[in-house]
Amino acid sequence: MDAKTYYDEYVGRQLQVGVNKRHRAILAWAQRFGMRPDSSVLELGCGVGTLTGLLAEALGAGGSIVAVDLSPASIESAEQRLGAFDNVRLLAGDVLELELPGSFDVVVLPDVIEHIPAERHATLFQRVASWVKPEGFVLLHYPSPHYQDWTREHHPERLQIIDQAIHVDALAASAYPHGLYVQHLETYSVWMREGDYVVAVLRPSTGAGAFTQLPPPRASLASRLVRRVRRLAR
Repeated sequence: MDAKTYYDEYVGRQLQVGVNKRHRAILAWAQRFGMRPDSSVLELGCGVGTLTGLLAEALGAGGSIVAVDLSPASIESAEQRLGAFDNVRLLAGDVLELELPGSFDVVVLPDVIEHIPAERHATLFQRVASWVKPEGFVLLHYPSPHYQDWTREHHPERLQIIDQAIHVDALAASAYPHGLYVQHLETYSVWMREGDYVVAVLRPSTGAGAFTQLPPPRASLASRLVRRVRRLAR
């Protein structure tokens, strides 16, 4: 079975799960790192649009989202679910081949990179780098590699047709040659206490800009009182 057929048949599972705290966490990360109501967003691997709907609602009329998925059946389901949103454009196609004109403030890969063969990651990041604006960012969300290895050993039935562990050295090796640097990477907990997911934020090197020194910390109230007493005692 090829990946497109697999995800066409995976639609029922996605609809059964629906929107959960993983999707809400991804939305919160996107907002934390700079997604605004007027942002243009590209979502790669949108499935039936569970996260897409959250993003579209957060963006409102001032923003827009283009959501892409390999599975035509997933896109058909997403169109039915998200028909009320005027700021969403849905496309079926392979992100490694699909032509997308323009650039975006935010590019989101929500639990997608682990399902794209590692040997094609260089092509993926080359394309992602061409789609993100110089001042924009790329948000990656994926299972922790240690959690992925644990799942492979203890619950292999939970894994999808392609489901590989993503290590930071491989991520950086794929991203850096295309002008993307890792600004933030954090392992955190969604379902497991020990930390089962990773969020990574990549930014274009061309948008790094200048550096501005922070103001010196303000002295504590106690220190200011001591100095005032000393001045009065002179």
